[in-house]
Amino acid sequence: MAEVRLTLIYVPRVLSVFRGAMLALSVLLAAPVSAQEEEAAGNEAVEALAQILSAEQEPEFVDPLGRGTPRSSALAFLAAAERGDFQSAAEYMDFRNLPAAMRDMDQAELAEQIYLVISRALWLDIENISDDPAGAAGDGLPSFRDAVGQVALEDDSVLLLMQRVPADEAGQFVWKLSNATVARIPSLYEVYGYPVWIEEFRAWFPTRVSFLGVEFWKVVLVLCVGVVLWPVLWLAFVALARLFSSPRSPLYPEVRKLLTRPLLFLVLVIVLNWFLRELGLGATAQKIASAHTTMTAITVWLLFSVIDLVRSKRRERFLEQGRTDAAVLGRPVANALKLLIALLGVLVWLSNMGVNISALLAGLGIGGIAMALALQKPIEDLFGAITLYSQRPVATGDFCRYGQHLGRIEEIGLRSTRIRTQGNTVVSIPNSRLAYEDIENISARQCVWYQPLVRLRIDTTPDQIREIVERTRRMLIDDQRVLNDVLRVQFREFGQFSLDVKVHCYIDTTDFTEYLNIAEQLNFGILEIVHQVGASLALPERGLKE
Repeated sequence: MAEVRLTLIYVPRVLSVFRGAMLALSVLLAAPVSAQEEEAAGNEAVEALAQILSAEQEPEFVDPLGRGTPRSSALAFLAAAERGDFQSAAEYMDFRNLPAAMRDMDQAELAEQIYLVISRALWLDIENISDDPAGAAGDGLPSFRDAVGQVALEDDSVLLLMQRVPADEAGQFVWKLSNATVARIPSLYEVYGYPVWIEEFRAWFPTRVSFLGVEFWKVVLVLCVGVVLWPVLWLAFVALARLFSSPRSPLYPEVRKLLTRPLLFLVLVIVLNWFLRELGLGATAQKIASAHTTMTAITVWLLFSVIDLVRSKRRERFLEQGRTDAAVLGRPVANALKLLIALLGVLVWLSNMGVNISALLAGLGIGGIAMALALQKPIEDLFGAITLYSQRPVATGDFCRYGQHLGRIEEIGLRSTRIRTQGNTVVSIPNSRLAYEDIENISARQCVWYQPLVRLRIDTTPDQIREIVERTRRMLIDDQRVLNDVLRVQFREFGQFSLDVKVHCYIDTTDFTEYLNIAEQLNFGILEIVHQVGASLALPERGLKE
């Protein structure tokens, strides 16, 4: 019937345009043949045709209530319902051909009931509703119907439909909530309506007062539940803190802070969010909730607290091991991780808000490359510091050799390591080089190698050499400061100007100053043995040049 009505409406218009064209053509055929008269006749024909077309053309119909498309009609219905103006919301519902039992029902009450069902049972995605006046194509529904959403029941489901129906003006159409959906409102409300105690609580508050699309009574009820739930959760998490950590432990404050702050807030928000969704959220509140702003912020806070707890635990372990430098490194590493988590949280929140993250990152690509190039060396030094602290090739206070530098480590910073040389100068070496190049840690040795070479005169007799070797070996064995595991005193070789006796042993110390004192005493002992047997040390031969 709709196609027939449209055809009957548009046929007179086509005939009028056809008559106008024929009239203009007759004017042209009846015009004089002179050039001036021909031009004047042509202008008259054009003006006549334009007047006919302008007279026949009617302005495009615009529904004053915004029911021109399924999306605009649904949005207008939800906006009126959120204001509590259910009388206006009923204008977006089709009440034709309803069952006889529903014909006397209040239309505003039906609008309120279907709004309650939608807010409790359906999470609307407005973008999926067609914004075309002709409706969505290819959805498997008739051309005059569009789906809004599907409400689940125990054994069935109800498809909420928008339908294109005639407007008050003849031949014009608007979109309304279909009468088939309106007919199912009582059965849907029977399932999704509030219990009696909530209806009684709701009656105490004005219906037109809301906050961010949430009725005022819901806000008050959720706050009451939160006030009751808060102390219960706090006591439970305090008990968990005592279960996981002793109050005498240095980590107990961090454990308790983690459980009684971010984790408590996270559980509380999850429970209240579930309770609020059970009460029902309007379209505005659903759109705000879809960003998950509170959940994202609390999750970031929770991860920050976990990082602080891990940092405190690692710090206590490093201090027990005497690794004070590694304990100091924990703060900048923790701050870097927190910054990374904060950036990820912002990106997740922007994505939930509908921002195209790929396009955003692509737009920041050039700046990111420039920043990465600028921070390349500092980042290399930071990772070098992490390597030095984790693998510990050297530590603060160690005596080491790096290239041509020999000295003691004064400080391992985030960018460079400072070495106090034997000349009492300070050398700063970037951590990126120190972590990936050869470095000799002299302080890491378990004992010090003692290996003097005793050069005797050429005229020293074999008996004297034997006695020197035996008495030196016995002196070293009797000395408690000398390790006997690897101890050798041998007549090694014939030199150019001497007979060489080689001593090879280890001094049981790691302190270089103590080693020098012990080595001095051993050197005196060897020298006394040489003199006691009547031998003497050799001197290099010197010749005269002619």
